[in-house]
Parts: sequence; C-alpha cells; structure tokens
Amino acid sequence: MAANSGFKKIGVLGAGQMGNGIAQVVAMKGTPVVLVDISEEALTRALKTITASLDKLVKKEIITAEDKGSTLSRVQGEVKMSAFSDCDLVIEAVTENLDLKLKLFRQIDEITPKDSLLCSNTSSISITKIAAVTSRPELVAGMHFMNPVPLMKLVEGIRGLQTSDETFARVQSFAEHLGKIFIESRDIPGFIVNRVLMPMINE
Repeated sequence: MAANSGFKKIGVLGAGQMGNGIAQVVAMKGTPVVLVDISEEALTRALKTITASLDKLVKKEIITAEDKGSTLSRVQGEVKMSAFSDCDLVIEAVTENLDLKLKLFRQIDEITPKDSLLCSNTSSISITKIAAVTSRPELVAGMHFMNPVPLMKLVEGIRGLQTSDETFARVQSFAEHLGKIFIESRDIPGFIVNRVLMPMINE
C-alpha cells in the first residue's frame, strides 16, 4: 500500500485531532512519521485514536490487519522537537495562535535540515508572516487539511509571498500522493474554504 511520497521522513507537530489524522494518512501511504507533542498524554491519546481508526478500516475490509501493523510501525511519538532533526518535511498542526506558531517555526527552522520543507496546517493565519521568522521562506507553505483528515479529501495549498514554485509543486504532489484533492489559495484571511464556509455558517 506504500508509494513514494517524495520525502524520507515526515514530522508532524501537535498530536491533537488534526495532527493525529495527518500522521495516520502519511503512515498509511508508507512514509515514516514523527508525531511530536509536549504532552505524553496527548501522544498516548493520538496513538489510541489512530489505532481505533485503523481497526475500523480492518473491520470494513478496506485494509488488512497486516496493513494496520505496518502503518502503526511507521508512527513514532516524541515529546521533543529535536526528533525533527532528520525530517525533510515538517507539518505544524497546533492551535490557531499566531505567537505560538511563530515561536515554534523559529525552533523548527533551527532543528531541521536547511533544505527541509516547513508547512503549516493553519486555517487562517498568514503563511507569509510565518515564513518570515524562518531562514528559508521559499521553503515554507500552507497545507490546510480538513477534519477528519482520514475521511476528508480536500487539502488547501497556500503560497506565502516567497514560497518557491518548486516548494509548492512538491506540496501539491505530496497531497495528491496522500489521495487528496489539492486546491491552491492565495495568502488571504481565511484562505478559500473558510471564506466560503464562514458566511454560510453565519447565515
């Protein structure tokens, strides 16, 4: 069930609902993933959630028990961001707080190899602002997954002002490798999905 994602090892920061969903779909497609959260409890919950999700897929005969085992073997839970030191893509999936994201991106930028791609799962925060605190703004992009990640097919790709064409092409290729439908959004408040959804919710 594995195929080439274009990346050797992927980091996911934040073991909440979005982070564990992203980790699951990455691991299911054959790429090792490091899931990092400061909370051991959050990591334990995330691994239980992933296991339960895979159990449902086995029960529905969508995957085999062997697939489940190999998927879980690719997910590594860690409490320290130093675990990202050999990741060539890191996806941040923490709460929507600009100051927190900027702080974390500064740290990720220091830890990861200088040619690694850095993505944020933000649903509304400027990618250009996030990229500006790194030494590699051309390698930073938005990758906004929908919840629940294993079921929802859409991924929004967001370019910052300095995101390179090559970076964006790699992000799109990766999303499509995960079986997602990729749409491109400009770096504007709320991107596409939230700009469409919020007026509908408010009506």
